Amino acid sequence: MRYRKLKQTDLEVSEIGFGTWPISGHGMGKVDERDSENTIFRAIEMGVNFFDTADMYGFGYAEELVGRFVTSSFKDMIIATKVGMEWDNQGNLRRNLQADYVIRACEDSLKRLKTDKIDLYQLHWPDPDTPIEETMEALRKLVDSGKVRYVGVSNFSVEQIEEASQCMPIVSNQIEYHLLDRTAENTVIPHAYENEVSILPYKVLGRGILTGKFKEISQFEKGDWRSEEDIFQKNQLRQSLERVDQLKPIAASCGCTVSQLVIAWTLRWEHVPSVIIGAKRPDQIEESCLGSGITLGPDHLQMLDSLFTQSAGVR
Repeated sequence: MRYRKLKQTDLEVSEIGFGTWPISGHGMGKVDERDSENTIFRAIEMGVNFFDTADMYGFGYAEELVGRFVTSSFKDMIIATKVGMEWDNQGNLRRNLQADYVIRACEDSLKRLKTDKIDLYQLHWPDPDTPIEETMEALRKLVDSGKVRYVGVSNFSVEQIEEASQCMPIVSNQIEYHLLDRTAENTVIPHAYENEVSILPYKVLGRGILTGKFKEISQFEKGDWRSEEDIFQKNQLRQSLERVDQLKPIAASCGCTVSQLVIAWTLRWEHVPSVIIGAKRPDQIEESCLGSGITLGPDHLQMLDSLFTQSAGVR
């Protein structure tokens, strides 16, 4: 496993970050608690030190799972979580970045994570109903109190990052970015280079399409939200899978799997210190971890660019 510096911080994060949404039991089918724990443990064995979660993943359950490993035995774990999606007793979600909620949610996350500080606290989504100055003031108090080390955002536009950055430093932006959707290369990634902001891509494997193992939408379990997304509609899916098939000989020439090839392509950016990879089973995170350290040559990058141009991206 290789490690990279998160910009504007002293955090050295693993190139593979463990994304906990799939093991939360919320929106991605059934989960087995023992499998989830074994998957986290295998990630640690493979050198993963960066764990990304959110309070709303499983309505706190994902944070509780990670918290079971935040002990002296795993003191090098770097924990990133998110705030801004409030839920009620029926599981209904709404965006909320009001100051009092941010403070309260942070305290709840600290308890579930069994830690006294959060390394990277991220605003999950913009909240158009709350002035960003109010949110950032609450985050400033959390940083000053030592409960939060660094502040990041997720799913923010360039304009929204710039507005938040006027209040305090924003060290990272977590965005959806993969070969099937390269629109971030037009705005968000160039802005990151200009302002020393790290990009933390999620859904790197295109919700599973870019693993090279996906065949049809019927593979999804009941309760898996992916079956309802546009990217899995018949024509889009067929076109995507045709291009993924063309990745297989490229991966073979690199001595890796298709998913490892895709991970290496994403890590080609200097301002991408880690990619967020979800997994439900130990073998899944193990395969992803082996994508760290693969360097693609100019010929391979050119082949990938020709197959997946920016204009070919879908949302």
